[in-house]
Amino acid sequence: MQHHTDVTPAEARRLLDRAGRISRQAHERTRWPYVTFILALGTVTSFGTLAMGLTTGSAFGLTYVATLSAFFALIVFFAVSIRGRSAFARSRRWTVYIAAWFVTYAAAIVVVAWVHGSVLWSGVTSGAVLAVTTACAAYEARR
Repeated sequence: MQHHTDVTPAEARRLLDRAGRISRQAHERTRWPYVTFILALGTVTSFGTLAMGLTTGSAFGLTYVATLSAFFALIVFFAVSIRGRSAFARSRRWTVYIAAWFVTYAAAIVVVAWVHGSVLWSGVTSGAVLAVTTACAAYEARR
């Protein structure tokens, strides 16, 4: 059984437009777990390092454990939400995002370790972590 349907140029354009819309929607829906992850990563590590930089004793320990718990919960959320998609592993953009986060997070950890109790430095480095990850998430959301 053979069907030969002639498609007019107007129908072809309409079909191509529809395919383009579907492709954009699929791409946008795939991207949101990544945007959520980078925002949550920045929030957890920023507030965690800020709290660790400003607390001592058992409050510091509680903050440390809470930050680690939230970080690992975030990793589990990310692993479940992407369900095997490997765009994260192959993207140079994500390598830059994670490297930028790591540099600012390392600075925040240095402040926690060596300038413990400094409101100024804790605020600056934790704010940098949050600003970098928010900028990365905003850039990713617009791609």
